[in-house]
Amino acid sequence: MVNLVSKLAIVAVVLLAILYQLIFKTVLFDTLGVGRSVLSIRHFDNVRCEKIIEPGLEACEDMWLHQPTGNLYLACSNSQSTTQWLPAIGKLNASGRSLVDRMAVLDTRGPGPLSSRLKWLKADQFSGTNGDGTFNVQGFDIRAHRHSDVLRILLVNNRPPIDPNTGVVLDASKVGANSTIEQFQTTVGSEIMHHVRTYSNEVIATPNRVQWVTDHSFVFTNSYNVKTGSGRILEVLFGGGNIGYCDRNRCNIAMAFGRDFRLPNGLLHTPDGLIYVPSNFNGEIRVFKLSDHQPPRLDKVDSIKLPLPIDNLSIDANGDIFAATFPRLFSFLEGFKDPLNSRLASTIYKISRKGKRGVRARRSDWSIADGYNITKVLEDDGTLLPGSTTAIHDVETGRIFLSGVVSPYITICEMR
Repeated sequence: MVNLVSKLAIVAVVLLAILYQLIFKTVLFDTLGVGRSVLSIRHFDNVRCEKIIEPGLEACEDMWLHQPTGNLYLACSNSQSTTQWLPAIGKLNASGRSLVDRMAVLDTRGPGPLSSRLKWLKADQFSGTNGDGTFNVQGFDIRAHRHSDVLRILLVNNRPPIDPNTGVVLDASKVGANSTIEQFQTTVGSEIMHHVRTYSNEVIATPNRVQWVTDHSFVFTNSYNVKTGSGRILEVLFGGGNIGYCDRNRCNIAMAFGRDFRLPNGLLHTPDGLIYVPSNFNGEIRVFKLSDHQPPRLDKVDSIKLPLPIDNLSIDANGDIFAATFPRLFSFLEGFKDPLNSRLASTIYKISRKGKRGVRARRSDWSIADGYNITKVLEDDGTLLPGSTTAIHDVETGRIFLSGVVSPYITICEMR
């Protein structure tokens, strides 16, 4: 009997050692960043950064820049409310959700104090949750019309679950959020966005970020296959999530991930038709193109590797991609306990296509085989950068705008 117990103990130790090498070591050091050193922004001599503390400009998960005007659109919430309601990380107390989420427009190139250049978009003809007119925004995208000032907005709305018969709020910890993708329309300079339609479909399960593909179709990431429960933990360890596609008539899963990809996050659709999907687990970016198959599917064409977990991607007028990453994801997750007093580290990478310049350059000017250059452009231990989930680069001014899903401020950096 003793001999059997000894053998079982040896087997258990071996299995734990294998699991540590294959899974837990990666999670602890590569994903969570335990023990990882982080530079201060002071080490970057060519950068001058300023915190922008302005009422309402907090918990701004995502941003989009209108290149011709320099108008910066931001999806903002309430930092303290993210400790209660943020389905992406399992915060599912609907009674504590923000009731003040809204879209900001900041004129980044105009004269005068910043407060005089900040507007808030009013949602028109939008019923919200149970008629309250509110939404709980996460990722969003805007598509500018080529020949007018019209802007088409798509935003992820993480609604609380509501019983359709009684109107009673259900227990989100059991059923998850009732997420939708909302479409609005506005014009450059307007302070009103008109609600166009709600996309509600079982495929829109755990949406993180959305990107326009055409005037009437879009793709989005589902970070998980399941909304709640232990299955989400298993997906972190063993892979999961998917990319959804919707047009005016239907939605379908265009790419399902398995063991080799985890936590798809802030995807990016570029003007040449490629779709970049980053992992919030290991820093991989998978590159896809949309096939002609019906229903539409994604075909993988390339892969890029960054050393850190990634949140959102953006593209500038040069065609360079900027990635907001987490050097210490464990401290970022801890920051949700006290978002107003936490110092959350950030690292920003620039991904440049070799031999190709300009966002409207011809497709023939560059091919996947040409590859990419990867450059760390900013890093900070949380002194000035806001635990960044999005970084936007304005080529005309050289500024980089940074915002974070829990941060009580945004940051503007001048590249000198």
